Parts: sequence; C-alpha cells; structure tokens
Amino acid sequence: MTPDEFKSIRLGLGLSQTEMAKLLGYTTRAMISRLEGGSRVITPRMALTIKLLMEKHDDKLAQRT
Repeated sequence: MTPDEFKSIRLGLGLSQTEMAKLLGYTTRAMISRLEGGSRVITPRMALTIKLLMEKHDDKLAQRT
C-alpha cells in the first residue's frame, strides 16, 4: 500500500488523522502524518488492519440502506 492509497482510504472512511491514529492504536496523529508523507513504511500488518476497517465501514453503510 502506498502513502497515497493510505490517505485515500482514510479520507474515504471520513476519518481525520487523529481518528485514524486512534483506530490503529496510536496516541497522536503524528504517525498517520508520517505514513501519508512516506517517511514511515506501511507494514503488511497495518495494510491488513486498514483493509479490515474498510470492510467494517462498508458493512455499516450497507446496513443503513
């Protein structure tokens, strides 16, 4: 997953950097900023967690309709 893909997913989920940080277990948005900026590597484990968040988000949207 590239930094641009990561940011696109976060924005698609409607989350701020702070909200995404909390979901991924970080206390501040600094790590999300580093991930989106490319100064930190998005690990396969993190990519999987993000994909699971996307699925959960999609399920919530499906339940609303």
